Amino acid sequence: MRKWVPTILVVVVLIVGWMYAASQNYFREEEAVQTKLLGIQSGDIQSITIHDTEGTTGAVASSTLELENGVWQMVEPKAYPLNGYSVSSWLDALSGANQELMVEETPTDLDKYGLGTGASQLDMKLKDNRELKLAIGGELPADDARYVQVNSGPVVAVQTETITNIALSRRDLLDTTPFNMDETNVASLEWEGEAASWMLKTTSENGAVEQAWTLNGQSIAATDAVSLIGKIKNLSTADDVRQASELKGTVPRFTLSVEQTVNGQQIREVYRGLTLPSDPNQIWVITPDGVWAYAMDVNSLTEAEKFPDTIKASPTSSNESSSSAK
Repeated sequence: MRKWVPTILVVVVLIVGWMYAASQNYFREEEAVQTKLLGIQSGDIQSITIHDTEGTTGAVASSTLELENGVWQMVEPKAYPLNGYSVSSWLDALSGANQELMVEETPTDLDKYGLGTGASQLDMKLKDNRELKLAIGGELPADDARYVQVNSGPVVAVQTETITNIALSRRDLLDTTPFNMDETNVASLEWEGEAASWMLKTTSENGAVEQAWTLNGQSIAATDAVSLIGKIKNLSTADDVRQASELKGTVPRFTLSVEQTVNGQQIREVYRGLTLPSDPNQIWVITPDGVWAYAMDVNSLTEAEKFPDTIKASPTSSNESSSSAK
């Protein structure tokens, strides 16, 4: 029996060692390295042209974005203002996209993949003068991926979620909110309009932990003040932005003066609301620089204009006013 003791000890040591290695996942298979769809970094891109196919007409509308002095600008069809966050996220999505599998290395019939003339397409120019053409086709039978082709290369599959993040339209990248303000920076809002006039103002010093607010001189809850600012800040247009100079024969509807503290400096900006006699149910909001006009629904603006009436009647505001009186 004794002669088997060394062998048994060796076996026990091996078993214990194997169990430890397994617990540490030493035997795991190496994860497959996914292939990047484009093989570039977001900073490599100099310009992108989006080709959108419009509805049943089949007409293709193109929009071009270019990087100019470190800032992305839309240059075609017009110099529309862009949402910087949306553009940055889009570029990251493009550079980070992976191909899931190779479908056909040398495709001869692109139509069967939806990669023919009706495919969505992005044309990219890189800073090293290379060009990439990205075509997005139909869905795979499993319905969780789309057919994609880069330049004239193979047809590959890309997850539908990834495609959702990269196949953006021009409107997905536009800045659709005319009122540029930050709740933490606002010192006052003054609205002068046909339906109502009011002034929201903070009475706190800069840097105060909790701001105190008044509406037309009466104390209101900070939450109500933030709600009013957010109500206006989040108003957005459902249409393309226009050059303000294109609007002729307009009628004044309201003005909104905004005072903010930005980088230690107090700035005051004035937004103007205008209507056209031919369409009184639409209000054009003109940005403070006088360049852009945002088409807004009259009902949404009227709701924002009269929103202070609901604040005056709120129990929170009434309680705070009573406390202040004491």
